[in-house]
Amino acid sequence: MITATDIRVVLNRRPILHGIDLTAEAGQMTCIVGPNGSGKTTLMRAMTGEVDYSGAVSLDGAELKSFSPAHLAERRAVLPQATPMAFPFTVFEVVRLGLTGREALVPNAAQLPHLALAAVGLQGYEGRFFQQLSGGEQQRAHLARVLVQVWHPVQDQRARWLFLDEPVSSLDIGHQLQIMRLARDFARRGGGVIAVMHDLNLTAMFADKVCLLAEGRKLADGPPARVFADDILSTAYGCALRVSTPPPDGGVFILPQAAA
Repeated sequence: MITATDIRVVLNRRPILHGIDLTAEAGQMTCIVGPNGSGKTTLMRAMTGEVDYSGAVSLDGAELKSFSPAHLAERRAVLPQATPMAFPFTVFEVVRLGLTGREALVPNAAQLPHLALAAVGLQGYEGRFFQQLSGGEQQRAHLARVLVQVWHPVQDQRARWLFLDEPVSSLDIGHQLQIMRLARDFARRGGGVIAVMHDLNLTAMFADKVCLLAEGRKLADGPPARVFADDILSTAYGCALRVSTPPPDGGVFILPQAAA
């Protein structure tokens, strides 16, 4: 379990987050949603220890700040929105960075980059230069890198975590579904996933829990069917939104309504 309590972040003297509480369970996919500038990425970066915050973040009951960087790298992997590469690495070399310093400790380490690339639909890309890939392919290559870091969702009877910041933003619909299924499978096998998302419909399809932010505050959290309500979403996004329920499975989807 990862628990964030009363998280407050100030950047350049500007308050960004105003007392956010969030609990994410292993075995589930938790999605953070909200309009641009609502603090989604900042909340994730606080929960991964990448920005200073007040409040508390705990992993399995232990304060995040008590973990060494090496210990954190064993327990969770982070996919940022963008990770530029300045050097002409091959795709295989990029993915292998997820094993840096741990090759001798990880079973089957030599095969993991190949397995991770196959999982994101990039099998056969190992020898290509990273800079020659499309934006969506680069995004999937970096996802393969973080998968290698925490390939087994449970290690030593402890859940490991994937933090994904807009993991499908550059992808076509087929690859979006592939990556969301991959993330959900990681959770179903005992790991935990926390993802920043913009697509509310994909979130409704795959999330076990949703945290909705607006202007640095939490408006609601819980299952998608409870958080995705007309009034809550319309308040958060500042436009008329309507939640509908299509047959046959009762999942929700969200469509913007034309202004009258």
